[in-house]
Amino acid sequence: MMKRPEVERKAAVGWGSYDEVVAALKAALAKGPYLLGERFSAADVYVGSELRFAAMFGAPGIKGEKVFDDYLGRLAARPAAQRAAGG
Repeated sequence: MMKRPEVERKAAVGWGSYDEVVAALKAALAKGPYLLGERFSAADVYVGSELRFAAMFGAPGIKGEKVFDDYLGRLAARPAAQRAAGG
């Protein structure tokens, strides 16, 4: 059996270092207001909640990063998020 290069193998199984994950999220958000572009999806619900938690606790590469601050602001401004927050 032929062994695939490490970078290709990581992409195929969906794991990597913390910095690689942060970079991948930044790249995804650079393409549109949401992870999958123009459309809000379940991916935004899940990843957004994880990023919000990470930002609350000052995770490096998340807290204070404009791309993530802007993204979390867009998510918090959604009507359903406002209702869930009691607003």
